[in-house]
Amino acid sequence: MEDIAAERAPGYRYPRRDTLPLIRELSVVPNWRNALLLVFQWVVMIAACVIAIRVDRVWAYLLAGVVIGSRVQCLAVMMHEACHRMLFSNRRLNDLIGDIFVAYPLALSVDLYRVAHMVHHRHTNTMRDFDYRVQRKDPDQHFPKSGREMGVLLLRSVFGLNYYRVARAGRIWAPIANFHNPRRFGFDYRLGLRLRYVAWAIMVYGLILASPWRWQILGLFTIPQFIWVNVFNRIRAMAEHNGVTDELELNGTRTVIPTLLDRFLIAPFNVSYHLEHHLFPSVPGHNLRRLHRHLMTDPAYAADAHVTRGYWGVIRELMPPPTATSATEQRAVVEVRS
Repeated sequence: MEDIAAERAPGYRYPRRDTLPLIRELSVVPNWRNALLLVFQWVVMIAACVIAIRVDRVWAYLLAGVVIGSRVQCLAVMMHEACHRMLFSNRRLNDLIGDIFVAYPLALSVDLYRVAHMVHHRHTNTMRDFDYRVQRKDPDQHFPKSGREMGVLLLRSVFGLNYYRVARAGRIWAPIANFHNPRRFGFDYRLGLRLRYVAWAIMVYGLILASPWRWQILGLFTIPQFIWVNVFNRIRAMAEHNGVTDELELNGTRTVIPTLLDRFLIAPFNVSYHLEHHLFPSVPGHNLRRLHRHLMTDPAYAADAHVTRGYWGVIRELMPPPTATSATEQRAVVEVRS
């Protein structure tokens, strides 16, 4: 595969001209809707934390952890929206709220995430794409895998045995990891932005540590993040661009039609409609399902788009068929992105 997206073979890109009038309609940022959604996530997380501490039983903490983890996943998706400036139409408000109430609680920065993510959009599935390079270096993201290999991967992820690989890749988005190296991908992570994170961390963690329930609060908000990042984000990430032929733009990215459980655990706010997002990144998440339905009326799109039903369907796609002689032989055939 060529290093540079511009060197794709002629005809790789999906024509967009006929869809542009609809895209302009769908690209309006719903400010009040997003504000209410953000408030809702925090109300649910705080309520779950308060209830668990008051009940003070193991089952209550476990249940609260599941609820909080699912809302943390929502925050991660909202950070992605903020990265594309689709959380709020006002850019300064988008970045400020996106940092303080979305990215900072995840120990990340909207600005740092945006820099790498925009490169991913411009050079998807090439060596200029940071996500692609990470996948090539991480054996956990090499597919297909046999049923046994996939089971081992999921078990290792549940118990956090491969979390260090996620953390190592994600450090480029973390403010604390960029104080000494404020230039990433040509972006100047200015001193003011770095100091803003320091002020936020001192205030928020100071209040938590001053609380008599400090360890319960820290545990309820941090432990689920590790589980969701290492298990459910991993599943979503491996669904986006792995195991695709990438002969055309329409089959270089996978869209997943999620089940109700998928939306709760893995892909809230239509983030699983990833092909549509890559084609039209100005469309906010709440309109991606509508965009998908429209695009499926195009025979060329319906024929070539890589669409999978459910994340369990993705896992099955990333395992070799029963007739395969070995996972290694299948990997040599299917891993066309290498």
